[in-house]
Amino acid sequence: MRKTIIDLIFKIAKEKNAFDILEGRLSKITQKQLSENIIECGILPEMFVHDSSEEKLWAKYSDIILSLSLNFLGIPAEVLRTRGDSADVFGKTKNYSIVGDAKTFRLSRTAKNQKDFKVKALDDWRKGNNYALLVSPLTQYPNRRSQIYGQAVEKNVTLLSYTHLHFLLDFYTNQDIKSLWETGSRLKKSLKTPDHQNSLTYWAEIDKAVCAIVNKNNDILKKYKVLEIQKTKEIGNEGIAYWRQKIKDFHKLSKEEAVKLLIKAEKIEAKIKTIEKAINIEMPL
Repeated sequence: MRKTIIDLIFKIAKEKNAFDILEGRLSKITQKQLSENIIECGILPEMFVHDSSEEKLWAKYSDIILSLSLNFLGIPAEVLRTRGDSADVFGKTKNYSIVGDAKTFRLSRTAKNQKDFKVKALDDWRKGNNYALLVSPLTQYPNRRSQIYGQAVEKNVTLLSYTHLHFLLDFYTNQDIKSLWETGSRLKKSLKTPDHQNSLTYWAEIDKAVCAIVNKNNDILKKYKVLEIQKTKEIGNEGIAYWRQKIKDFHKLSKEEAVKLLIKAEKIEAKIKTIEKAINIEMPL
């Protein structure tokens, strides 16, 4: 499915109704299809240019995947169309409401920090809703102490991975999953404040919660984590192949073509225009 979605995004990214087309295409996906492909949405394709229409649409793709996951888990949900200072996904049951945000990262990007996860912002975006949820690839979360875990515990924002969603989707049979959204509150009561930032403690509690919900043991969940690692390696090799081909393509360029490409990459002409605009400004004397 990954290649199909990549091809579709390249085709429609610049269309005004690109999101509607993508959402419509995914609306008929089955729970099994979603489960089989959910890990992939957390990894941005290397062939998408940074900050391009394609990259932004892939981010929306991950939001759609989160929304569909919540629907299959008994929480009617939708991707919100509002822009800025708002969560991307909203779900509501008879008993509670939840806002969510889905993260996707390039494997070639280094040094992710707490600002990339926006836990505090998600708490703010919760507004009058009961719960808040952030989903990211498990391999991209900090694996040691981090402020994002402290914020998640103190603000009761549930950090989850696509692997945990994969696990839940495979074994969900109308169980109540509300306990998952109370993970931060439970840890806040049981831990001393200095321990709130402990990643191992946080993920142990998340693992315990999802296993209890579907009545499966942790050994089965571990197999799902291994699957994520395998899928990440597979997609990583896709990215490596893409960049190696780029190197070959660059070697084929003439000197003139290479210079033009470098000027474009450095955005030099745009910088010159910006400076010209700044120095040609007219001020009343």
